[in-house]
Amino acid sequence: MSNLICRHYKESDYFIFFDQENGTFIRYGRDDVDPFHNVSGPELLDISITNFCERGCEFCYRQSHKGGKFMALEDYRLVIDQAKKVGVTQVALGGGNPNQHPEFTNILRVTRESNIVPSYTTNGQGMTDDIYRATKELCGAMAVSWYEPYTEALEVIGQAKNFNIKINIHYLLSDSTISKAIDLLENRQDILKDINAVVFLNYKPIHSPKSLCLSDCEKINYFLKLTSNLKTCKVGFDSCMISYLTIIKDNIVLETAEFCEAGRFSAFVSEDLLFYPCSFLNDVSLNGINLKTTTMTDGWKNGEEFIKIRERLKTPGNQAFPIKACEQCSSYAFCHGGCQFFDINRCRQ
Repeated sequence: MSNLICRHYKESDYFIFFDQENGTFIRYGRDDVDPFHNVSGPELLDISITNFCERGCEFCYRQSHKGGKFMALEDYRLVIDQAKKVGVTQVALGGGNPNQHPEFTNILRVTRESNIVPSYTTNGQGMTDDIYRATKELCGAMAVSWYEPYTEALEVIGQAKNFNIKINIHYLLSDSTISKAIDLLENRQDILKDINAVVFLNYKPIHSPKSLCLSDCEKINYFLKLTSNLKTCKVGFDSCMISYLTIIKDNIVLETAEFCEAGRFSAFVSEDLLFYPCSFLNDVSLNGINLKTTTMTDGWKNGEEFIKIRERLKTPGNQAFPIKACEQCSSYAFCHGGCQFFDINRCRQ
Protein backbone atom coordinates (compact mmCIF):
# COMPACT_ATOMS: atom_id res chain seq x y z
CA MET A 1 0.00 0.00 0.00
CA SER A 2 2.99 2.35 0.41
CA ASN A 3 3.11 2.85 -3.37
CA LEU A 4 -0.56 3.85 -3.61
CA ILE A 5 -1.50 7.54 -3.50
CA CYS A 6 -5.10 8.27 -2.58
CA ARG A 7 -5.90 11.96 -2.60
CA HIS A 8 -8.96 14.18 -2.34
CA TYR A 9 -8.59 17.52 -4.09
CA LYS A 10 -11.05 19.38 -1.91
CA GLU A 11 -11.33 22.60 -3.93
CA SER A 12 -12.34 20.60 -7.02
CA ASP A 13 -14.11 17.85 -5.06
CA TYR A 14 -12.67 14.82 -6.81
CA PHE A 15 -10.42 11.93 -5.89
CA ILE A 16 -7.37 10.34 -7.48
CA PHE A 17 -5.89 6.90 -6.97
CA PHE A 18 -2.37 6.46 -8.31
CA ASP A 19 -0.32 3.29 -8.08
CA GLN A 20 3.29 4.46 -8.28
CA GLU A 21 4.46 0.92 -8.95
CA ASN A 22 2.43 -0.02 -12.04
CA GLY A 23 1.28 3.43 -13.22
CA THR A 24 -2.47 2.87 -12.81
CA PHE A 25 -4.15 6.27 -12.42
CA ILE A 26 -7.84 6.81 -11.68
CA ARG A 27 -9.58 10.17 -11.42
CA TYR A 28 -13.03 9.94 -9.86
CA GLY A 29 -15.56 12.74 -9.45
CA ARG A 30 -18.29 12.76 -6.84
CA ASP A 31 -21.67 11.38 -8.04
CA ASP A 32 -19.98 10.08 -11.22
CA VAL A 33 -19.49 13.63 -12.52
CA ASP A 34 -16.16 14.02 -14.29
CA PRO A 35 -14.16 16.97 -12.89
CA PHE A 36 -13.34 19.65 -15.45
CA HIS A 37 -10.07 20.81 -13.91
CA ASN A 38 -8.00 20.78 -10.76
CA VAL A 39 -8.41 24.15 -9.07
CA SER A 40 -5.31 23.65 -6.91
CA GLY A 41 -2.73 22.86 -9.62
CA PRO A 42 -1.59 20.25 -12.13
CA GLU A 43 -1.48 16.53 -11.44
CA LEU A 44 1.09 16.01 -14.21
CA LEU A 45 3.99 18.31 -15.06
CA ASP A 46 6.05 18.21 -18.25
CA ILE A 47 9.49 19.64 -17.55
CA SER A 48 12.11 20.43 -20.17
CA ILE A 49 15.36 20.08 -18.25
CA THR A 50 17.41 20.86 -21.36
CA ASN A 51 17.12 22.06 -24.92
CA PHE A 52 20.28 20.14 -25.82
CA CYS A 53 19.93 17.50 -28.51
CA GLU A 54 22.44 15.90 -30.84
CA ARG A 55 20.02 15.20 -33.69
CA GLY A 56 18.77 18.59 -34.87
CA CYS A 57 15.65 17.07 -36.50
CA GLU A 58 13.82 19.40 -38.88
CA PHE A 59 10.44 18.57 -37.35
CA CYS A 60 11.51 19.36 -33.75
CA TYR A 61 8.92 21.68 -32.22
CA ARG A 62 11.56 23.07 -29.82
CA GLN A 63 14.39 23.45 -32.35
CA SER A 64 16.64 21.62 -29.89
CA HIS A 65 20.32 21.63 -30.80
CA LYS A 66 23.85 20.88 -29.57
CA GLY A 67 24.15 24.32 -27.98
CA GLY A 68 20.96 23.88 -25.95
CA LYS A 69 20.74 25.09 -22.34
CA PHE A 70 20.62 22.83 -19.26
CA MET A 71 18.39 23.67 -16.30
CA ALA A 72 20.47 24.10 -13.14
CA LEU A 73 19.89 21.45 -10.47
CA GLU A 74 18.97 24.11 -7.90
CA ASP A 75 16.36 25.49 -10.31
CA TYR A 76 14.96 22.00 -10.76
CA ARG A 77 14.70 21.67 -6.97
CA LEU A 78 12.72 24.92 -6.90
CA VAL A 79 10.29 23.57 -9.52
CA ILE A 80 9.87 20.25 -7.72
CA ASP A 81 9.32 21.97 -4.36
CA GLN A 82 6.49 23.98 -5.91
CA ALA A 83 5.14 20.91 -7.73
CA LYS A 84 4.97 19.00 -4.46
CA LYS A 85 3.02 21.84 -2.81
CA VAL A 86 0.31 21.88 -5.51
CA GLY A 87 -0.09 18.09 -5.53
CA VAL A 88 1.75 16.96 -8.66
CA THR A 89 1.98 13.15 -8.76
CA GLN A 90 4.01 12.60 -11.95
CA VAL A 91 6.69 14.45 -13.90
CA ALA A 92 7.56 13.79 -17.56
CA LEU A 93 11.11 14.90 -18.25
CA GLY A 94 11.86 16.07 -21.76
CA GLY A 95 13.90 18.40 -23.86
CA GLY A 96 15.95 18.15 -25.94
CA ASN A 97 17.40 14.84 -24.93
CA PRO A 98 16.93 14.81 -21.14
CA ASN A 99 19.27 11.93 -20.25
CA GLN A 100 22.18 14.03 -21.59
CA HIS A 101 21.73 16.43 -18.67
CA PRO A 102 24.91 16.15 -16.54
CA GLU A 103 22.77 15.91 -13.37
CA PHE A 104 20.19 13.53 -14.84
CA THR A 105 20.35 10.78 -12.22
CA ASN A 106 20.29 13.39 -9.45
CA ILE A 107 17.21 14.93 -11.08
CA LEU A 108 15.48 11.55 -11.01
CA ARG A 109 16.40 11.13 -7.35
CA VAL A 110 15.26 14.65 -6.34
CA THR A 111 11.92 13.96 -8.02
CA ARG A 112 11.32 10.62 -6.32
CA GLU A 113 12.40 11.97 -2.92
CA SER A 114 9.48 14.41 -3.21
CA ASN A 115 7.11 11.43 -3.72
CA ILE A 116 6.65 12.37 -7.39
CA VAL A 117 7.21 9.70 -10.05
CA PRO A 118 9.48 10.72 -12.94
CA SER A 119 9.44 9.36 -16.48
CA TYR A 120 11.32 10.50 -19.58
CA THR A 121 11.75 10.13 -23.32
CA THR A 122 15.19 9.63 -24.85
CA ASN A 123 16.26 9.84 -28.48
CA GLY A 124 18.52 6.86 -27.75
CA GLN A 125 21.82 8.69 -27.50
CA GLY A 126 23.82 9.12 -24.31
CA MET A 127 22.32 6.21 -22.39
CA THR A 128 24.63 4.53 -19.85
CA ASP A 129 24.37 1.63 -17.42
CA ASP A 130 24.13 4.14 -14.56
CA ILE A 131 21.13 5.78 -16.22
CA TYR A 132 19.45 2.41 -16.82
CA ARG A 133 19.99 1.46 -13.17
CA ALA A 134 18.60 4.81 -11.95
CA THR A 135 15.66 4.42 -14.33
CA LYS A 136 14.88 0.98 -12.94
CA GLU A 137 15.09 2.23 -9.36
CA LEU A 138 13.37 5.60 -9.65
CA CYS A 139 11.20 5.92 -12.77
CA GLY A 140 7.69 4.85 -13.53
CA ALA A 141 8.54 4.26 -17.19
CA MET A 142 10.70 5.47 -20.01
CA ALA A 143 10.15 5.95 -23.73
CA VAL A 144 12.38 6.05 -26.79
CA SER A 145 11.60 8.15 -29.85
CA TRP A 146 11.15 6.09 -33.01
CA TYR A 147 13.15 7.78 -35.78
CA GLU A 148 15.11 6.32 -38.65
CA PRO A 149 17.54 4.61 -38.84
CA TYR A 150 16.16 3.11 -35.57
CA THR A 151 19.56 1.68 -34.52
CA GLU A 152 19.71 3.57 -31.22
CA ALA A 153 16.03 3.01 -30.48
CA LEU A 154 16.47 -0.74 -30.93
CA GLU A 155 19.52 -0.68 -28.66
CA VAL A 156 17.54 1.12 -25.95
CA ILE A 157 14.69 -1.39 -26.25
CA GLY A 158 17.17 -4.25 -25.88
CA GLN A 159 18.88 -2.67 -22.88
CA ALA A 160 15.56 -1.88 -21.22
CA LYS A 161 14.68 -5.54 -21.54
CA ASN A 162 18.01 -6.51 -19.97
CA PHE A 163 17.39 -4.17 -17.03
CA ASN A 164 13.71 -5.22 -16.75
CA ILE A 165 12.50 -1.66 -17.43
CA LYS A 166 9.06 -0.91 -18.84
CA ILE A 167 9.76 0.73 -22.22
CA ASN A 168 7.46 2.56 -24.63
CA ILE A 169 7.96 3.78 -28.17
CA HIS A 170 6.98 7.39 -28.89
CA TYR A 171 6.04 7.76 -32.55
CA LEU A 172 5.52 11.19 -34.14
CA LEU A 173 2.58 10.73 -36.52
CA SER A 174 2.35 12.93 -39.62
CA ASP A 175 1.33 12.60 -43.24
CA SER A 176 4.93 11.66 -44.04
CA THR A 177 5.26 8.98 -41.33
CA ILE A 178 1.86 7.30 -41.24
CA SER A 179 2.78 4.69 -43.88
CA LYS A 180 5.75 3.59 -41.76
CA ALA A 181 3.51 3.55 -38.69
CA ILE A 182 1.23 1.12 -40.53
CA ASP A 183 4.26 -1.00 -41.41
CA LEU A 184 5.38 -1.02 -37.76
CA LEU A 185 1.98 -2.26 -36.61
CA GLU A 186 1.56 -4.80 -39.38
CA ASN A 187 5.04 -6.23 -39.82
CA ARG A 188 7.27 -5.60 -36.80
CA GLN A 189 5.87 -7.87 -34.13
CA ASP A 190 9.49 -8.77 -33.35
CA ILE A 191 9.91 -5.22 -32.01
CA LEU A 192 6.47 -4.69 -30.50
CA LYS A 193 6.68 -7.85 -28.38
CA ASP A 194 9.50 -6.28 -26.34
CA ILE A 195 7.75 -3.01 -25.48
CA ASN A 196 4.97 -2.02 -23.13
CA ALA A 197 3.21 0.35 -25.53
CA VAL A 198 3.59 2.38 -28.69
CA VAL A 199 2.31 5.92 -28.15
CA PHE A 200 1.41 8.01 -31.19
CA LEU A 201 1.91 11.78 -30.99
CA ASN A 202 0.14 14.17 -33.35
CA TYR A 203 2.58 16.29 -35.37
CA LYS A 204 2.56 20.03 -34.58
CA PRO A 205 3.76 22.50 -37.27
CA ILE A 206 5.64 24.93 -35.03
CA HIS A 207 9.04 25.19 -36.74
CA SER A 208 8.23 22.89 -39.64
CA PRO A 209 5.75 22.73 -42.56
CA LYS A 210 1.99 22.65 -42.03
CA SER A 211 1.80 20.37 -45.07
CA LEU A 212 3.00 17.48 -42.87
CA CYS A 213 -0.10 17.62 -40.65
CA LEU A 214 -2.30 14.54 -40.62
CA SER A 215 -5.28 14.60 -42.95
CA ASP A 216 -8.62 12.81 -42.71
CA CYS A 217 -8.25 10.09 -45.34
CA GLU A 218 -8.52 6.34 -45.89
CA LYS A 219 -4.95 5.87 -44.68
CA ILE A 220 -5.69 7.29 -41.22
CA ASN A 221 -8.86 5.18 -41.03
CA TYR A 222 -6.87 2.05 -41.82
CA PHE A 223 -4.14 2.98 -39.34
CA LEU A 224 -6.67 3.51 -36.54
CA LYS A 225 -8.32 0.18 -37.33
CA LEU A 226 -4.92 -1.48 -36.89
CA THR A 227 -4.40 0.17 -33.51
CA SER A 228 -7.82 -1.08 -32.37
CA ASN A 229 -6.93 -4.67 -33.23
CA LEU A 230 -3.29 -4.80 -32.09
CA LYS A 231 -2.68 -7.49 -29.47
CA THR A 232 1.12 -7.57 -29.26
CA CYS A 233 1.46 -4.47 -27.05
CA LYS A 234 -0.61 -1.58 -25.78
CA VAL A 235 -1.38 1.45 -27.94
CA GLY A 236 -1.65 5.00 -26.66
CA PHE A 237 -2.16 8.48 -28.10
CA ASP A 238 -1.36 11.95 -26.88
CA SER A 239 -4.46 14.06 -26.23
CA CYS A 240 -3.67 16.06 -29.39
CA MET A 241 -4.93 13.01 -31.34
CA ILE A 242 -8.37 13.12 -29.72
CA SER A 243 -10.25 14.48 -32.75
CA TYR A 244 -9.03 11.53 -34.85
CA LEU A 245 -9.98 9.05 -32.16
CA THR A 246 -13.64 9.90 -32.79
CA ILE A 247 -13.27 7.50 -35.75
CA ILE A 248 -12.76 4.55 -33.38
CA LYS A 249 -14.44 5.81 -30.22
CA ASP A 250 -16.83 2.84 -30.22
CA ASN A 251 -13.78 0.59 -29.78
CA ILE A 252 -12.30 2.63 -26.93
CA VAL A 253 -12.97 2.34 -23.23
CA LEU A 254 -14.19 5.91 -22.88
CA GLU A 255 -12.76 6.26 -19.36
CA THR A 256 -9.27 5.90 -20.86
CA ALA A 257 -9.69 8.74 -23.39
CA GLU A 258 -9.33 12.38 -22.40
CA PHE A 259 -9.60 15.59 -24.37
CA CYS A 260 -6.91 18.25 -23.98
CA GLU A 261 -5.71 18.38 -20.35
CA ALA A 262 -3.54 21.50 -20.75
CA GLY A 263 -4.33 23.96 -18.01
CA ARG A 264 -6.89 21.51 -16.60
CA PHE A 265 -4.75 18.72 -15.15
CA SER A 266 -1.32 19.25 -16.74
CA ALA A 267 1.20 22.00 -17.43
CA PHE A 268 4.72 22.59 -18.75
CA VAL A 269 7.91 24.15 -17.38
CA SER A 270 10.70 25.14 -19.76
CA GLU A 271 14.43 24.91 -19.06
CA ASP A 272 14.21 28.68 -18.35
CA LEU A 273 11.63 28.03 -15.59
CA LEU A 274 8.77 29.48 -17.63
CA PHE A 275 5.39 27.97 -16.81
CA TYR A 276 2.83 27.29 -19.60
CA PRO A 277 -0.41 25.31 -19.92
CA CYS A 278 1.14 23.24 -22.73
CA SER A 279 4.68 22.46 -23.90
CA PHE A 280 3.81 23.46 -27.46
CA LEU A 281 3.18 27.07 -26.42
CA ASN A 282 6.79 27.72 -25.44
CA ASP A 283 7.82 28.49 -29.03
CA VAL A 284 4.75 30.36 -30.29
CA SER A 285 5.39 33.82 -28.81
CA LEU A 286 3.27 33.39 -25.68
CA ASN A 287 4.54 34.75 -22.39
CA GLY A 288 5.31 32.06 -19.83
CA ILE A 289 5.08 32.66 -16.10
CA ASN A 290 8.47 32.90 -14.42
CA LEU A 291 8.52 30.46 -11.50
CA LYS A 292 11.40 32.36 -9.90
CA THR A 293 9.12 35.34 -9.33
CA THR A 294 5.61 33.81 -9.32
CA THR A 295 4.47 30.66 -7.56
CA MET A 296 3.11 27.71 -9.52
CA THR A 297 -0.13 28.04 -7.55
CA ASP A 298 -0.62 31.66 -8.55
CA GLY A 299 0.34 31.00 -12.18
CA TRP A 300 -2.06 28.07 -12.41
CA LYS A 301 -4.99 29.92 -10.88
CA ASN A 302 -4.49 33.40 -12.34
CA GLY A 303 -2.24 33.11 -15.39
CA GLU A 304 -3.89 34.60 -18.49
CA GLU A 305 -3.11 31.65 -20.79
CA PHE A 306 -4.26 29.12 -18.16
CA ILE A 307 -7.60 30.89 -17.77
CA LYS A 308 -7.96 31.27 -21.54
CA ILE A 309 -7.48 27.59 -22.38
CA ARG A 310 -9.90 26.50 -19.67
CA GLU A 311 -12.52 28.84 -21.11
CA ARG A 312 -11.94 27.41 -24.59
CA LEU A 313 -12.31 23.84 -23.37
CA LYS A 314 -15.45 24.28 -21.31
CA THR A 315 -18.64 22.77 -22.70
CA PRO A 316 -20.17 25.67 -24.64
CA GLY A 317 -23.17 27.39 -23.17
CA ASN A 318 -22.92 30.97 -24.16
CA GLN A 319 -19.35 30.22 -25.23
CA ALA A 320 -18.56 29.90 -28.94
CA PHE A 321 -17.67 26.48 -30.27
CA PRO A 322 -13.96 26.08 -31.17
CA ILE A 323 -14.83 25.75 -34.86
CA LYS A 324 -18.13 25.90 -36.74
CA ALA A 325 -18.17 22.15 -37.39
CA CYS A 326 -18.34 21.48 -33.63
CA GLU A 327 -21.78 23.05 -33.33
CA GLN A 328 -23.55 20.15 -35.04
CA CYS A 329 -21.09 17.39 -34.13
CA SER A 330 -22.28 14.48 -31.99
CA SER A 331 -18.67 13.81 -30.96
CA TYR A 332 -18.08 17.22 -29.39
CA ALA A 333 -18.50 15.88 -25.84
CA PHE A 334 -15.74 13.36 -26.64
CA CYS A 335 -13.10 15.63 -28.22
CA HIS A 336 -14.12 19.21 -27.26
CA GLY A 337 -12.82 20.48 -30.58
CA GLY A 338 -9.40 18.85 -30.26
CA CYS A 339 -6.35 21.09 -30.00
CA GLN A 340 -7.26 24.67 -29.12
CA PHE A 341 -4.05 26.26 -30.38
CA PHE A 342 -2.98 24.54 -33.60
CA ASP A 343 -4.94 23.63 -36.71
CA ILE A 344 -4.03 19.94 -36.46
CA ASN A 345 -7.45 18.45 -35.89
CA ARG A 346 -9.51 16.09 -38.01
CA CYS A 347 -11.99 18.92 -38.60
CA ARG A 348 -10.09 21.94 -39.90
CA GLN A 349 -10.89 25.57 -39.19
